[in-house]
Amino acid sequence: MRILRTLPLVFLLSPLLFSQSAALHGIDVSDLDRKVDPCNDFFEFANGTWRANNPIPASMTRWSKRWQAGETAKDKLKDILEAVEQEEDLAKGSTEQLIGDYYGACMDESRVSLRGTEPLKPWFAKIDGAKDIADLQRVITDLHDVQVIVPFNLAGQQDFHKPSQVLADLGATGYGMPDRDYYLKPDARFKEAREKYQQHVAKMFTLAGWNDKSAAAAAQTVMAMETKFAEASLDNVALRDPASTDHNTTFAQLQAMVPHIDWVSYFQHKRLPQDVDMNVDQPKYMQEVDRQLQQTPLPDWKIYLKWHVLNSMAEALSGPIEQEDFEFFGKYLGGATEIKPRWKRCVESTDRYLGEALGKKYVEKYFPPEAKARMQEMVRNLILAMRDDILTRPWMSDETKERALAKIATFNPKIGYPDKWKDYSKVEIRRDAFFEDNVAGRRFAVEDDLQTIGKPVDRGRWGVTPPTSDAYYNPLLNEIVFPAGILQPPAFYIDAVDAVNYGAIGVVIGHEISHGFDDQGSQFDYLGRLRNWWTDNDLKQFKERGACVVHQFDSYFIEPEIHHNGKLVLGESIGDLGGAKIAYMAFEKSLQGKPRPADIDGFTPEQQFFIAWGQFRGDAIRPEQQRLMVQTDPHPIAKYRVIGPVSNLPEFQQAFSCKADAAMVRPADKRCEVW
Repeated sequence: MRILRTLPLVFLLSPLLFSQSAALHGIDVSDLDRKVDPCNDFFEFANGTWRANNPIPASMTRWSKRWQAGETAKDKLKDILEAVEQEEDLAKGSTEQLIGDYYGACMDESRVSLRGTEPLKPWFAKIDGAKDIADLQRVITDLHDVQVIVPFNLAGQQDFHKPSQVLADLGATGYGMPDRDYYLKPDARFKEAREKYQQHVAKMFTLAGWNDKSAAAAAQTVMAMETKFAEASLDNVALRDPASTDHNTTFAQLQAMVPHIDWVSYFQHKRLPQDVDMNVDQPKYMQEVDRQLQQTPLPDWKIYLKWHVLNSMAEALSGPIEQEDFEFFGKYLGGATEIKPRWKRCVESTDRYLGEALGKKYVEKYFPPEAKARMQEMVRNLILAMRDDILTRPWMSDETKERALAKIATFNPKIGYPDKWKDYSKVEIRRDAFFEDNVAGRRFAVEDDLQTIGKPVDRGRWGVTPPTSDAYYNPLLNEIVFPAGILQPPAFYIDAVDAVNYGAIGVVIGHEISHGFDDQGSQFDYLGRLRNWWTDNDLKQFKERGACVVHQFDSYFIEPEIHHNGKLVLGESIGDLGGAKIAYMAFEKSLQGKPRPADIDGFTPEQQFFIAWGQFRGDAIRPEQQRLMVQTDPHPIAKYRVIGPVSNLPEFQQAFSCKADAAMVRPADKRCEVW
């Protein structure tokens, strides 16, 4: 979804259900670096020893206990898949047959290698067969059916103004590097990336059978076309403003905007009526697509489409292709030194294309009903804390508070898994044809999305699969979503004290709730409509508080000349700041009427709350991945996700008796508070 944002996450069983006792443990003191003063560098203090003793594995770009837990969850999925793979006489179309045969075909590496790039031949032949632009457009339409979505894409999206309806959304998708700035910025690191990308494109073409000269020329063609598309695209900061991609468009207006595409045929192929509600994310970009259809020679378009077929489908091809794909995206851009083992890549692919089928088996084995009930209780507690917080905001008028409370009242938490599972029974999956299986999974995903367009929104649909170790907030549905895959330590320990669970999972739940009131979420009302519900003065005050956060994160450097873009990470940073605050409020409320919990290992409950947050977010991140994140990711790197919010909280200063001039205490005139 266009606004869907994610956050690597967590698990929760409500600690309110467990009594405090001597048997319950506190934070993991062995992870602490006691040589560091928590008031000077809390990130290093909370988790420095764990990172020193647990270097990032070769196949990973970042590492911590929570990333370790996410990878361990894939071991569980592997056990499920290997078990069903061995079963015989499975009913065609059954969950077991689908996931077992898909995984088995993926794991048949010798067969995949033997086929080489042969599976691409029909697709390349289809492209070569185009005699004119009209033929080329039909090829583009066919490629869209299998998720090769260039130079644009059409998908279902809730209407910003009628969020109960799904419209057809045309998005800008024309280039292969992570962000437009990789094509345009003059900095040395972006120039190097452009050179490496062209080398990568050329190498991929040689692996597909082209000679070196033709491959090098093709790479130049690809770069030239993608640069034109990048020049016409909005940057990541502009895309954070929902208004920048809000352009409701009629069929006639689309034809006038992009006259050199046969939209009548395209919509007929998609089985969409011409009067369907529609949005064009970036009109300027679509006009550039039209210009390229006029100006770029047909042979260049064919090279461009072949590249994106090769790039998109690399995961389903032979080892050398897959390895080269990793060399650029995983190694050069991300910093990993080894590709993940094949079994793990096959688990991830099964989850990607048959996720709710695999997820059904996962929750049967690893997600008991009582876990869902406990999660729901914890979420309710944090929502109540957010309500209390808004009621006490001195800068908000009663009118705006009333509208904010209406939004809180309609929050819809989703926990664990969908109430209704997707039906994959008609997907053709064979044990001996991984490439075709992969294409079949892609076709299902495209068709499944297409079926939603022009219809009332199905509020039961999920944006992630149940085994996903992640969570998100969707402002159009005003929902927070926590899949079963996040329900594991280190976010929650059944034998930990409340302070630890509130400090880890509690802050993250609060983070997702706070997204409803960040720079993006605050623009949507309680019904999910893009509509200003603020008074003029309250909106001004809110933006001033956001500007404080922008300035704070603009000052966080990862290297001498590379720092975070405060505007890009504003939403996630408001989420972290608000999440930490309301989780602490909920924790304090949980202590009311009870004896004060005892200190554990010399740490007070308040100190353990904050240390739990520091340990949960204690990611070690490769330098290459940090550079990529700073450029493209709305989440700050882990260090600043830890120290950023807590340095604004007087409760942290009090918990650790930090002096007013300590590094972890922002001066009163620079302290940020939004919620």
